[in-house]
Amino acid sequence: MKIPGAERLCLKMLAPSAFPQRLTLEITNHCNYRCVMCPSHLEPDAKKGFMAKRLFRNLVDQAAERLPVALVPFFRGEPLMHPEAADFLNYAKQKGLGPIQLANNGSLMDRQTAARLLDAGVDFISFSLDTIEPDEYLAMRRGEPLAKVMENIMGLLDLRDQGNYPTQIQVSATRTEINQKSIDKFIAHWRNIADRTRIYYEHSKDGHLGSLDCPEVPESIPRKPCQKLYTDLVVYWNGQAAFCNHDWQRGDDLGDLNKQSIEDLWLGERYEKMRTAHNRPETITDSTCLYCDHWKISYLEEQLIGELYTPQDDLARAGGQ
Repeated sequence: MKIPGAERLCLKMLAPSAFPQRLTLEITNHCNYRCVMCPSHLEPDAKKGFMAKRLFRNLVDQAAERLPVALVPFFRGEPLMHPEAADFLNYAKQKGLGPIQLANNGSLMDRQTAARLLDAGVDFISFSLDTIEPDEYLAMRRGEPLAKVMENIMGLLDLRDQGNYPTQIQVSATRTEINQKSIDKFIAHWRNIADRTRIYYEHSKDGHLGSLDCPEVPESIPRKPCQKLYTDLVVYWNGQAAFCNHDWQRGDDLGDLNKQSIEDLWLGERYEKMRTAHNRPETITDSTCLYCDHWKISYLEEQLIGELYTPQDDLARAGGQ
């Protein structure tokens, strides 16, 4: 089900502005998991690395002059594999960026790491879990045992509650053929433990990045411009720029943030050409955008693809009975 009126922690759609409203900084593309539904298998030979402290701080410093700017410190990897992840996020928080929204697989979220992230002021931590069935978990996520990850999640929740931190905790699943029959059990387990329980549709399974099963929106509707071109900028670990968080394989040189400013890139010719193309969808030729379905969110009243459950929703329903 979908929750009427549920607020997204990510941004509402915005008009074009002089600076991105959300920065996705891929602090690393290393990952200790090999999830079957992850698009990383489409680029098995991609060079791996960690974002340098100087680059990260330079990008944050630029954003700090244009607040408010949200920060998403992960993309194609497990962010907690970066040895300076907590220090990076503490720096960004001190500079005023926010909300800071961190997603992780939970395997590295020991109590020490959890405490450092809470102390750093991370606003939102999401765990990609997918199932509470151990066999399904190993089949889908191909990493640490489920019991360890569940223990880490509960440890973070315990520290959060003991210290009265404002950090919001989400647990998410991607609906696939493997876990389809256990999704309801997953929701029932987490919806009154986590602040948010999120169910996503599987994407890119046809080999096209950003393609997605979206039953709420029929295929026949006219295409609208993608709002990510007006709100979001992604920077890979090495400083190369990408249009959005579906842009996993930016093969051409959109920009290098080691050599140019965010503002120059954001207001530059390449971005403007892409925005112009999206206003005339028949002219879109970029391989990432061509098959991506994220634009469909423009037709959804809640601006939400998938399902979202919260404890507040259950309380509201109980109060109405």
